[in-house]
Amino acid sequence: MVEKRKYPRFETDLPIRFNLNPDHHYVPEIRRMGVGGKIHNISLEGFKIDSHLDLMDVCQIFSEAIEDNSPFRLEIQLWDSRGRSSLLKGLVRWYKLSELKNDVRHFQAGLRLEDADSRATTQSILESITGLALA
Repeated sequence: MVEKRKYPRFETDLPIRFNLNPDHHYVPEIRRMGVGGKIHNISLEGFKIDSHLDLMDVCQIFSEAIEDNSPFRLEIQLWDSRGRSSLLKGLVRWYKLSELKNDVRHFQAGLRLEDADSRATTQSILESITGLALA
């Protein structure tokens, strides 16, 4: 199978908190909480996130406003080794949500980064992972 991605992906295991863009939530308390997960692979253009969700987590990601198969955006909060926080914004290009098992669902999503700040932060992460200057 031929790789069709514009940028190479790199494996990682970065802990994150993520949630829907605030425009999608009617309930502010849900918006503030966020969901834990990890970035499992990353490129200059986007990344794959992975998480295990209970019912409350599912409510935080899939708001009342989302219809089946509609595109949505996630905001991802991550911290560097010095404890500094970065906010990344991405458009969900695909996602998988498993059936309920032991009150938990497995969630995976592929995100395409939306703005220059998110791409610049991701470039810094990639440069620290690979040790290469990427431009």
